[in-house]
Amino acid sequence: MIKHYLKILLPRPVIERIIRVRKFLRYSLRKRRLKIAIRENNTIKIIVGAAETYQRGWFATNEQWLDITKDSHWKNLFDDKKNISHIVAEHVFEHLTEADTLNALKNMANHLIAGGRVRIAVPDGFNPCQDYIKHVCIGGIGDDAEDHKQLLNVQSLTYMMIQSGFEVEHIEGYQSDGQLIKKDWCLFHGFIRRSRKNNPDNSWNFPDASTSLIVDGIKK
Repeated sequence: MIKHYLKILLPRPVIERIIRVRKFLRYSLRKRRLKIAIRENNTIKIIVGAAETYQRGWFATNEQWLDITKDSHWKNLFDDKKNISHIVAEHVFEHLTEADTLNALKNMANHLIAGGRVRIAVPDGFNPCQDYIKHVCIGGIGDDAEDHKQLLNVQSLTYMMIQSGFEVEHIEGYQSDGQLIKKDWCLFHGFIRRSRKNNPDNSWNFPDASTSLIVDGIKK
């Protein structure tokens, strides 16, 4: 109720400034909590590119202080320690170039413990629905899709993950022949909101709108 009246009474520039300050404070607190866990040598789980998302038992990170493509960010935060057991990246990699994707995957592999897991969810380039593709493709018409730099599919993503030192498991999404893979994935390894298991609200009004290609990579 208070938020509603503030939006009515306050000018838009003031509201935007309040939002920026709130995000800065929230993201700074996230970083502080993570640094404490790292110093204590705890085995940790992280969400990269988390924005406002959160999972119980996981540390949310943000691009401002953990740009996953930059080796220097990983080193500054983790001090070359390998104490990450799980990483979740939900709808992050489509905003990167292929070269940046490879850099990010290699940074993840370098900081995961042996047997650690990264769970990646991206728009599914093999989805046969043309409405879906129009929304999620490079420069697509969907939310935030104007910044999409690649449309990944299970083949292209698997290839890059293998190059980066991962064994790959296709969890959910379409294969090149149109076959739909839909395995029952475990929440312990990371929650994916835009998935068939979660079945979020369909705001685009066509089948499979709020779904993803989901691939797990296990560090060799």
